[in-house]
Amino acid sequence: MLHPKSVIWLQPKLVVEIECRAWTGDRKLRYASCKGLREVQDNATVYELD
Repeated sequence: MLHPKSVIWLQPKLVVEIECRAWTGDRKLRYASCKGLREVQDNATVYELD
């Protein structure tokens, strides 16, 4: 576990679109693939499909 004082926050410069096919039991992405850089760097919507 990271100590809060060791965390450095950054402002993102690039936005990438990722697709995943499943979630593991501990909530990690499974079979993720990169679809490419997003042209418009807006607040993308995140969906969790069951």
